[in-house]
Amino acid sequence: MKKYILNTPVLTGFGLFRFSKISIDEAKELAANAISAVGHQGAAEVLSNILGMEIKVNRAEILMEPGDIAVVFRIKRRLPEGAVLDAEETLRLPYDLGKLERIE
Repeated sequence: MKKYILNTPVLTGFGLFRFSKISIDEAKELAANAISAVGHQGAAEVLSNILGMEIKVNRAEILMEPGDIAVVFRIKRRLPEGAVLDAEETLRLPYDLGKLERIE
């Protein structure tokens, strides 16, 4: 099982997934020793702040396999095309934390 940290909910391939809302404490526990696939500096800074650990920018493509999980930072509003937000701007947006699981 691999663990990832994502800055948006994305289905990394075909399969059966489950996506559920989680608390900050649950996210902190799941994020321990997870691979960052966070592609934006502002999101990495926000996640570092929320999770209490350093989250590095890593624009890697991932392919979740059955049994893999990801902590997901989900902004609850669609951003304008081409928008790049810093950490302060990102924290002002409504967001959720989620757990994405690849089931099959």
